[in-house]
Amino acid sequence: MIKTLNKCIHIILDYPKIVLSFLFAVTIFFGSYISEIRMDFSIEQLFSQDDPVVERFLTLREEFDGVDNVIYLFYKSDNPFSYENLIKNRKMVDSFESINGVSSVSSLTNIELFTESGEYLLSPVYNEIPRSPDSLNLAQKQIMNSNLLKNYLISEDGTIAGILIDIDPAFNDHDGREEILKEIDRFQQLVDWEWHQTGLPIIRTRYVQYMIADNIRFLVPVIIMLFLFLSLLFRSLVGLILPLLVVLLTIIWSLGFMVACGITINIISYIIPTLLMVVGISDSVHLLVKYYSSLDELKNKREALIQTLQKIGMAIFFTSITTAIGFGALSMVKIQIVKEFGIFTASGVLFAFIITILLIPPCLVLLKTTPQSKLDRYSAGLRVRIIKKFIVLVRAYPKAIVLSGFAITIVWLFGALQINPHSKLLDDLKPGNPLLEDMRLAEEKMGSVLPVEIIVEVNENGMIEDIQDLPVMFFLNDLSKYVSEIPEVGKVISVSDFLKEIHQAMNDGNSDYYVIPSSRELISQYMLLYESEFESFINLDYTKLRISAQINDIDSRRSAEIEKDINNYINSRIPNGLNAEVTGTALLALRTNNYLVNNLLASFFIALLIITFVMIFMFRSVKMALISILPNIIPMMTMAAVLGFFQIPLRPATAMTFAVAFGIAVDDTLHYLIRYRMELSQQNYRQANDVTLLGTGIAMMSTTAILSAGFLILTLSEFKPTIEFGMLSVITIVTALISDITFLPALLSQIKPKLNK
Repeated sequence: MIKTLNKCIHIILDYPKIVLSFLFAVTIFFGSYISEIRMDFSIEQLFSQDDPVVERFLTLREEFDGVDNVIYLFYKSDNPFSYENLIKNRKMVDSFESINGVSSVSSLTNIELFTESGEYLLSPVYNEIPRSPDSLNLAQKQIMNSNLLKNYLISEDGTIAGILIDIDPAFNDHDGREEILKEIDRFQQLVDWEWHQTGLPIIRTRYVQYMIADNIRFLVPVIIMLFLFLSLLFRSLVGLILPLLVVLLTIIWSLGFMVACGITINIISYIIPTLLMVVGISDSVHLLVKYYSSLDELKNKREALIQTLQKIGMAIFFTSITTAIGFGALSMVKIQIVKEFGIFTASGVLFAFIITILLIPPCLVLLKTTPQSKLDRYSAGLRVRIIKKFIVLVRAYPKAIVLSGFAITIVWLFGALQINPHSKLLDDLKPGNPLLEDMRLAEEKMGSVLPVEIIVEVNENGMIEDIQDLPVMFFLNDLSKYVSEIPEVGKVISVSDFLKEIHQAMNDGNSDYYVIPSSRELISQYMLLYESEFESFINLDYTKLRISAQINDIDSRRSAEIEKDINNYINSRIPNGLNAEVTGTALLALRTNNYLVNNLLASFFIALLIITFVMIFMFRSVKMALISILPNIIPMMTMAAVLGFFQIPLRPATAMTFAVAFGIAVDDTLHYLIRYRMELSQQNYRQANDVTLLGTGIAMMSTTAILSAGFLILTLSEFKPTIEFGMLSVITIVTALISDITFLPALLSQIKPKLNK
């Protein structure tokens, strides 16, 4: 391996222009694909595609109209039932109906009700908007007495009204929804109401908009941060431009590679460029720090480059491998976009290593030597003084430091045991976010909007002919009532509700007849007469129907409890010949969260195992592999303790942090041990420790500062998971640095391991 390394070094240094030409050619190749970048922000990508529950839900969406297609607009006004506001409402309905992609609009002014009076049983409440107070009061009474409309188009207290916009499924993708929302936002400005927006199309579209805004919000601060840190660190134009070029080329290669492989930018991969800007700079910093140090010592550029690549080349290769393993472990998750995120972020890390090696040394060969004055300033300063203080500390208290490390780990364990593995869907948003506030208002006033569906289906083994049979309707009515009594459930609508409304109207509005009709013939007659009212709830051959419920934003624990309770009720009451299943986007999303958390934690342990084997291979020693892992257990336990003590929910983003942060944190350990092995061949254990800590400490502090600042920028996000990912990564990386410059040298001083060269 040493011979191969030396051969590669001489090729890079002897033929710099050829190496740079090759690098330029590859960049042009990958860059040619970037214009073909496509974006797909559909939330369905997060669902496990081989999950039979998901497959049945996707079938449901194709079979029934209206599932997940409804935009809920709510507005506050002085009086929703006043003549002036009803006129405005009707104008709004006309405006919304004119939007391309809107299939229907429901509101107070165009709703039809079943009533005993009038020429037709089903008739509009408002043919014309009346001016007389008596007529207005009568219409208001009709609406407020309708079980179908309360908490649907009007709040229980009559203060908030709703307008429901049904999107054509052909337009229910991100681009289609975004165009529709632009028009909705424009039309809403025409009236002086206090508007609120929610519903799955709104949630999906706003989430994507926040993500895109995040990427823009991150980009400028990251560039400024890198510029400032590199300027302060190297105090030269070369030290500034070369690492930035590495990052730029890394992003071009990574994005081009993704497009060439047919991968779209999605709700997870959108953050890859920002991550690579932060993570991809480390190799450059370590290489340049060592180069300037060697140049200061040797006074010869070529010799300094040879020494740098010999001592640092293998180190940054293996640290790139471990970081790539941290990201690559995510490819074990059986959700395609998470798998893609892991693979292509890991590829980007390896690209950063290749570009660093092929770009910086050839450029340094071709460029003029850094002035001695800058080298003198570089080799002195605050960082060196700090490292020397840590050397004194480790020398004086090695046993105490080692014991403290183990004691801290045990204390952190108690925090880790308090981790909450359950989170809500909209907990992703920061308090005060308009989307979150609108959702909370909907839960308070309009009976929630997150959809839950119960599918009832006739099977072939029973005596039931189709869903029009009385046992089916009685079961449906009882099940709907049971679900509606769950505290977190808002509006529940099913076929039984329409049948009861029709039956009551058919019997002169007598409330005694607000029941399921007593015969199959009557049920069939009602369904035939008012087929359009039932088409969203019954399939074409009358073998399947759905109950549509709306649920509050609850956590995954409560979601599982509710699902279990409903299933228990179904199993105890369902007639022979029927099957029933609880599903819906809200429950599936929470189910996916749990699935992701479990799989992402598993990916961390896989990363830990693989990195341990890499360490064994590097050092040819199981003992040294364990020594290299121990300092990185402390930052992992620190992160777990923060999650537990501060009750930060363990959601996918935070679970992902374990594998990613571990892959990054172990880098400094590797740099330290590789340098320690070199120094130990020339001097005793104590001297080797001191020289290693002084030699690697500056670079370790510098990369930690850059990485920490980069991840801190993620806290500018609109999303709490991204904020937590950034914050936890910083905590882990900083703790890893402290562990590597205290616990690791103290541990080595006590164990005194024999290292194979």
